[in-house]
Amino acid sequence: MAVVVDANLTVALVVELPYSGACLRKVQEWHAADVELLAPSLWQYEIASTLRKLTAAGHMEAGEGSASLSDLCALGVAMFEPTPALSLSALEWAGRLGRRVAYDGAYLALAEQEQVEFWTADRRLATAAQAAGADWVRNVDEA
Repeated sequence: MAVVVDANLTVALVVELPYSGACLRKVQEWHAADVELLAPSLWQYEIASTLRKLTAAGHMEAGEGSASLSDLCALGVAMFEPTPALSLSALEWAGRLGRRVAYDGAYLALAEQEQVEFWTADRRLATAAQAAGADWVRNVDEA
Protein backbone atom coordinates (compact mmCIF):
# COMPACT_ATOMS: atom_id res chain seq x y z
CA MET A 1 0.00 0.00 0.00
CA ALA A 2 1.09 3.58 -0.65
CA VAL A 3 -0.11 7.16 -0.20
CA VAL A 4 0.90 10.45 -1.78
CA VAL A 5 1.89 13.08 0.79
CA ASP A 6 2.34 16.76 0.23
CA ALA A 7 4.99 19.11 1.51
CA ASN A 8 2.88 20.83 4.17
CA LEU A 9 2.05 17.54 5.85
CA THR A 10 5.69 16.50 6.05
CA VAL A 11 7.10 19.91 7.00
CA ALA A 12 4.77 19.81 10.00
CA LEU A 13 6.89 16.93 11.30
CA VAL A 14 9.88 19.25 11.83
CA VAL A 15 8.19 22.64 12.35
CA GLU A 16 5.65 23.16 15.12
CA LEU A 17 2.32 23.91 13.45
CA PRO A 18 -1.27 23.55 14.72
CA TYR A 19 -1.62 20.26 12.84
CA SER A 20 1.85 18.84 13.63
CA GLY A 21 0.51 16.28 16.11
CA ALA A 22 -1.99 14.90 13.62
CA CYS A 23 0.72 14.68 10.95
CA LEU A 24 3.12 12.88 13.27
CA ARG A 25 0.48 10.35 14.32
CA LYS A 26 -0.46 9.67 10.70
CA VAL A 27 3.15 9.20 9.54
CA GLN A 28 3.85 6.89 12.49
CA GLU A 29 0.74 4.89 11.59
CA TRP A 30 1.89 4.58 7.97
CA HIS A 31 5.39 3.50 8.96
CA ALA A 32 4.02 0.88 11.36
CA ALA A 33 1.84 -0.49 8.53
CA ASP A 34 4.68 -0.35 5.95
CA VAL A 35 2.78 2.18 3.84
CA GLU A 36 5.04 3.66 1.15
CA LEU A 37 5.11 7.46 0.99
CA LEU A 38 5.08 8.92 -2.53
CA ALA A 39 5.43 12.46 -3.88
CA PRO A 40 6.22 14.26 -7.11
CA SER A 41 9.88 15.31 -7.23
CA LEU A 42 8.87 18.91 -6.56
CA TRP A 43 8.16 17.81 -2.97
CA GLN A 44 11.83 18.08 -2.07
CA TYR A 45 12.09 21.61 -3.49
CA GLU A 46 8.91 22.66 -1.71
CA ILE A 47 10.18 21.51 1.67
CA ALA A 48 13.56 23.16 1.04
CA SER A 49 11.81 26.40 0.04
CA THR A 50 9.60 26.36 3.13
CA LEU A 51 12.55 25.75 5.43
CA ARG A 52 14.48 28.56 3.73
CA LYS A 53 11.56 30.97 4.21
CA LEU A 54 11.42 30.09 7.90
CA THR A 55 15.17 30.59 8.23
CA ALA A 56 15.08 33.92 6.39
CA ALA A 57 12.23 35.10 8.62
CA GLY A 58 14.26 34.24 11.72
CA HIS A 59 11.97 31.39 12.85
CA MET A 60 14.84 28.88 12.70
CA GLU A 61 18.61 28.88 12.47
CA ALA A 62 20.32 27.86 9.22
CA GLY A 63 21.60 24.70 10.87
CA GLU A 64 18.09 23.80 11.97
CA GLY A 65 16.83 24.18 8.42
CA SER A 66 19.56 21.89 7.09
CA ALA A 67 18.94 19.31 9.81
CA SER A 68 15.19 19.46 9.19
CA LEU A 69 15.72 18.93 5.46
CA SER A 70 17.91 15.90 6.20
CA ASP A 71 15.28 14.52 8.57
CA LEU A 72 12.53 14.88 5.98
CA CYS A 73 14.64 13.32 3.24
CA ALA A 74 15.26 10.39 5.61
CA LEU A 75 11.52 9.64 5.61
CA GLY A 76 12.16 7.66 2.44
CA VAL A 77 9.54 9.39 0.33
CA ALA A 78 9.65 7.84 -3.14
CA MET A 79 9.75 10.69 -5.61
CA PHE A 80 8.35 10.58 -9.12
CA GLU A 81 9.84 12.63 -11.91
CA PRO A 82 7.43 14.46 -14.20
CA THR A 83 6.31 12.79 -17.39
CA PRO A 84 4.25 14.37 -20.15
CA ALA A 85 1.19 12.47 -18.90
CA LEU A 86 1.68 13.53 -15.26
CA SER A 87 2.32 17.14 -16.28
CA LEU A 88 -0.84 17.21 -18.40
CA SER A 89 -2.85 15.73 -15.56
CA ALA A 90 -1.37 18.29 -13.12
CA LEU A 91 -2.36 21.06 -15.50
CA GLU A 92 -5.89 19.67 -15.74
CA TRP A 93 -6.18 19.36 -11.96
CA ALA A 94 -5.00 22.94 -11.54
CA GLY A 95 -7.79 24.00 -13.89
CA ARG A 96 -10.41 21.96 -12.02
CA LEU A 97 -9.29 23.55 -8.77
CA GLY A 98 -9.17 27.06 -10.22
CA ARG A 99 -5.47 27.41 -9.39
CA ARG A 100 -3.03 29.68 -11.21
CA VAL A 101 -0.17 27.23 -10.71
CA ALA A 102 0.00 23.45 -11.07
CA TYR A 103 2.00 22.51 -7.95
CA ASP A 104 -0.99 21.09 -6.05
CA GLY A 105 -2.13 19.45 -9.26
CA ALA A 106 1.12 17.49 -9.43
CA TYR A 107 0.29 15.72 -6.17
CA LEU A 108 -3.26 14.99 -7.30
CA ALA A 109 -2.05 13.74 -10.68
CA LEU A 110 0.40 11.35 -9.04
CA ALA A 111 -2.19 9.99 -6.62
CA GLU A 112 -4.64 9.52 -9.46
CA GLN A 113 -2.03 7.78 -11.62
CA GLU A 114 -0.95 5.45 -8.80
CA GLN A 115 -4.57 4.95 -7.65
CA VAL A 116 -3.77 5.80 -4.03
CA GLU A 117 -4.99 8.33 -1.49
CA PHE A 118 -3.50 11.83 -1.40
CA TRP A 119 -2.96 13.22 2.11
CA THR A 120 -2.56 16.93 2.84
CA ALA A 121 -2.66 19.31 5.77
CA ASP A 122 -4.21 21.96 3.51
CA ARG A 123 -7.91 21.87 4.32
CA ARG A 124 -8.83 24.21 1.44
CA LEU A 125 -7.02 21.98 -1.05
CA ALA A 126 -8.67 18.84 0.29
CA THR A 127 -12.12 20.43 0.19
CA ALA A 128 -11.64 21.78 -3.35
CA ALA A 129 -10.28 18.46 -4.63
CA GLN A 130 -13.13 16.51 -3.06
CA ALA A 131 -15.63 18.94 -4.59
CA ALA A 132 -13.95 18.31 -7.96
CA GLY A 133 -14.60 14.58 -7.59
CA ALA A 134 -11.42 13.37 -5.92
CA ASP A 135 -12.94 11.26 -3.15
CA TRP A 136 -9.47 9.80 -2.53
CA VAL A 137 -8.12 13.07 -1.09
CA ARG A 138 -7.76 13.23 2.68
CA ASN A 139 -7.03 16.05 5.10
CA VAL A 140 -4.87 15.00 8.03
CA ASP A 141 -7.23 16.78 10.45
CA GLU A 142 -9.97 14.33 9.42
CA ALA A 143 -7.90 11.25 10.27
